[in-house]
Amino acid sequence: MAWPSVPSFVKKRANTLMMVQSIDPWAVVLCFAGAGVILLLIRVVRYFLQPTVYVEPVDTLLTATEQKFYEALDTAIDGRLLILSKVRIADLFHVTSASPSARHRVFRSIACKHVDFVLADAENLRPLAAIELDDSSHQRADRRQRDELLDDLFQKAAFPLIRFRTAAAYSPRMIEERVDEVVKI
Repeated sequence: MAWPSVPSFVKKRANTLMMVQSIDPWAVVLCFAGAGVILLLIRVVRYFLQPTVYVEPVDTLLTATEQKFYEALDTAIDGRLLILSKVRIADLFHVTSASPSARHRVFRSIACKHVDFVLADAENLRPLAAIELDDSSHQRADRRQRDELLDDLFQKAAFPLIRFRTAAAYSPRMIEERVDEVVKI
């Protein structure tokens, strides 16, 4: 009596099982160890190829020109208001819109920009006016575009932005007069 023939898919499965059974366990261990060594080498090479970054504190928040203006402004204000420096514009305004993409676009345009000084109420830190010093860099096209953006933004928000040209010396009296025009102290 002849035995029926075995279907081909059963033969293929049996051959695969025999191949799996014939794999040496040490070969599997060595493959995984080799892969681990390669991954470790990749991490070590990446570590040594990355440039070193050094971080250290600045000596002062203000440039020499800003420091001169700050001293004259401080004399002009005479302790009636607080003077804050390098205030991020996004911290001065709430940006809202029915369109999240429009709100995000405007926020991105101001998120990394700052004004030189902000005058704030000493009791509650309520911002009252912003001050920008305009030096020769404000003649560049990119700076003019930034200045137009700020002027438009501050105007729409009905928040005073006082611009001063940089100078070798500043008159506290002139600064006080300009500030008094927009802020009642």
